[in-house]
Amino acid sequence: MKKIEFPDNKKFIFTIIDDTDDAYLETIKPVYDLLYKNGLRTTKTVWVYPVRDPERSKGDSLQRAEYKEHILDLQKKGFEIAMHNVGSGDFERPEIIEGIKVFESIFGQSPKHHVNHSYNPDNIYCGSKRFSFPLNWVVRKMYSQYDSFFGEVKGSKHFWGDLHKKHIKYSRNYEIDQLDTFGKNPYMPYKDKVYDEFANYWYSSTFASNQWMFNQRVHKKSIDQLEKDGGICILYTHLGYYHKNGKIDEGFQKAIEYLGTKKTGWYIPVNEVLDFLMEKKIENGVPEYIPFWFKKRLELHSLLTRIKYRYFVKKDDYHFKLSEEYNETKTTKQ
Repeated sequence: MKKIEFPDNKKFIFTIIDDTDDAYLETIKPVYDLLYKNGLRTTKTVWVYPVRDPERSKGDSLQRAEYKEHILDLQKKGFEIAMHNVGSGDFERPEIIEGIKVFESIFGQSPKHHVNHSYNPDNIYCGSKRFSFPLNWVVRKMYSQYDSFFGEVKGSKHFWGDLHKKHIKYSRNYEIDQLDTFGKNPYMPYKDKVYDEFANYWYSSTFASNQWMFNQRVHKKSIDQLEKDGGICILYTHLGYYHKNGKIDEGFQKAIEYLGTKKTGWYIPVNEVLDFLMEKKIENGVPEYIPFWFKKRLELHSLLTRIKYRYFVKKDDYHFKLSEEYNETKTTKQ
């Protein structure tokens, strides 16, 4: 695909898909206030029901009134509200059906965007199913506990594939080890014939699951490069981690302020980014389905990304001299 031109003289796209794990009202509100103040509208996933597996996950759900009001306020401000399963833990089909109805009643529309959560048995096409042979075999060997998912399995008590197909337009899949997500996967949003029965479109995301990884990925130099390349970043993270001991992570704050005050990026939610890319794909005649050979490359890249950050990169590696990284620059927001 030829280089994409953005509206209103924007130079690049930057957005975030926020996994709701560890997200409590008291810790995420300051983070979202910072995003909004700097003109960034991103995507926030939510749980309808309270956490059922506290040994694995924690965070607020829409059952907490104050949290629900905050999420509704984000929706009014232009943030996208997406689904991270109906809750964390074991949920069966009747509860999933009801959870989607509750989501609709709160937000005035069904969820259009979904991200699988952790070890939930109702996950859709998850675990080794995300990969084809032989990488699916490798994943089963490496992550033997991460392979009991039945959301698309007819007859399973966790089946909701038909609802996923009906309601969910976009689902997250392969992870990218660079800031310019689209630069690595120019086919997104794409369809995949392997998953056609119960899924619609898929997209990739830049992998930065915590604040240390964010600080390695997103800083003055990388933002400048993203702008220079006219790139598109859909960054996956957990914003619930970013506010601790009464303050927001310094690197995150400086990066968001740099984006908001010094750059001419287009900061829109993930669904709007993907809708925009869908239009461009049609204009440029890009195939709707991801090519087999390209999918193989993307699978390998995604798996190696996970392995790299799980086994070989330590927390101490995410260190930047922030006072030097964000020195005053002559670049000003146009």
